[in-house]
Amino acid sequence: MTIKIVEPLENLARFQGEPALERIRSEFLSAVDVPAWRELIEEYLVLESPKTRYAYPYFKPWSIAAAPGSGAHHAHIGGLALHVLQGLCNARALADAHETRGLPLRRSLLYAAILLHDTMKRFIYRFTEECCLEKAEDPFIGKREDHHSWLLRELHARGVDRELLLAVAAMHGLDDVSLQDGVRPLAVVNHYMSISGTGLTMASEEVSAEHVFGFLADSDWPWSGRAQQRCAAVAGPLARRLGVTEAYMRLYLGSRFGFEAVDAMVGTHGLEEATELLAECMA
Repeated sequence: MTIKIVEPLENLARFQGEPALERIRSEFLSAVDVPAWRELIEEYLVLESPKTRYAYPYFKPWSIAAAPGSGAHHAHIGGLALHVLQGLCNARALADAHETRGLPLRRSLLYAAILLHDTMKRFIYRFTEECCLEKAEDPFIGKREDHHSWLLRELHARGVDRELLLAVAAMHGLDDVSLQDGVRPLAVVNHYMSISGTGLTMASEEVSAEHVFGFLADSDWPWSGRAQQRCAAVAGPLARRLGVTEAYMRLYLGSRFGFEAVDAMVGTHGLEEATELLAECMA
């Protein structure tokens, strides 16, 4: 039994990326009721030429449906759309719980920040001929330059209003917390404001529920990243059985099923039975 290698890799977006993008548009983008924000999101979903500098040479942009989500999580075709959809669904659940208390919430702001915050990842990642992921940002994001600092620079250059800019900035965290130093309020968001060159700072009285829910909604990566790592256990046996490299098999599994779904299958059925079930699906 063999599996045909899909070329170009972008064609794998039909499994996860394209359905995710369809849901993003129909369920969430349509709920952004500020026309300027909605137009901005539409622009960044298809952006070809950034307006601002970036510290690293960047790559030809992916379509939003095909782009990988990261190196550490969702590192497959369609991973970005899947990750954003997960974040939006998380945010909707948090918003529902919040509103049952009779508390106000601007879903338009919450959804707009999530929809925008990772869009520069389209320029940051690519796969080599050996199906290994390369990235054009700091090895550990947030030190000097990454997709988030670049987007904030882009938004600032376009004169985006402070309300939306702060909501996007908060997506990757507000405070810095360590066991040794305790809590440094707003250290993360203001670090990003600094390295992106916006010249802005966020004050404690500006923190809102939308900022916190956006950050929490985006925090699937500790789990999805572990799921990606654990998929290596099933990718090896399947690669040998189906006549492809292990790197391609990992990429294919993520692109077709999602790493979280494969990991859940292994957790439910065990490695051997899950391998058989996946092989049947791909036969």
